[in-house]
Amino acid sequence: MRTITITAPAKVNLGLWVGKIRPDGYHNIVTTMVPLELGDTVTISPAHRGIRLKTTGIPLHLPPEKNLAYRAAKLFFSATGIKSGCRIKISKKIPPGAGLGGGSSDAAAVLKGLNQLWHTPFSINLLKKLALQLGSDVPFFIKPQPGVARGKGEKIRPIKIPRFNIILLVPDFGIATPWAYHQIDRQRRKLTACPISPKILGLKLRRKELAGVADQLHNSFEPVVFRRYPQLERAKRLLLTCGAYAASLSGSGSTVYGLFTRQDPMAVYELEKSKPAGFSLFSTRSRPSA
Repeated sequence: MRTITITAPAKVNLGLWVGKIRPDGYHNIVTTMVPLELGDTVTISPAHRGIRLKTTGIPLHLPPEKNLAYRAAKLFFSATGIKSGCRIKISKKIPPGAGLGGGSSDAAAVLKGLNQLWHTPFSINLLKKLALQLGSDVPFFIKPQPGVARGKGEKIRPIKIPRFNIILLVPDFGIATPWAYHQIDRQRRKLTACPISPKILGLKLRRKELAGVADQLHNSFEPVVFRRYPQLERAKRLLLTCGAYAASLSGSGSTVYGLFTRQDPMAVYELEKSKPAGFSLFSTRSRPSA
């Protein structure tokens, strides 16, 4: 029986601007999304009927039917009319609910894997349209590469940027994305707008103008999230103290990341020694541009 194994990468947001709420209930955003070497491993094999999902590694506290990967498989079979099933095994390394896109990446991996197992009934563009039904950032992971996301996150333009080293500080709690957006809407008049330019960010990264990179990593969620969770702001300061040339919240959190010029064992050692209680550390790199 044929089996397909796919790596489902995590992502970080290099800068994130959140606009006002749209008539459809979403918000317009502008962000640069970058996939990482850190990722889950998704293994898929065909079955005569039904969808069976098993996860190992980092535990997920939700029933399989609520998992986005399960929903992706259900959507695929519904959209294609294929009267079969599958077995899905996910080895979790991406912390859930941390703003790293693990659930969305797993869902995209399932769509791609099933598409290959059943001899590619969908093109990449059609897969992305299908992925959008699962979440606004799922299409990004259909072909994960650095890109500028606009609209509600579904309009993605690939960009070329150099690879970078990154350290993630992940707390043992997640942040509910709807709560974070609600806080922005409530406090919008009090928040200072910090415009970002993905074009300038890409230019600064290519030229290695590190101070300029830091200027472009504004995240609209930071004021409201840091007010509620001051330990995340302290984690950001710690990354900068330990040598990161830029640091930020990823997405709506709860992960805080730092960018480093090289893989630095001493920085990892200092952060492991000094990180706040309840935080985990991951040292990884960005995945290359296509």
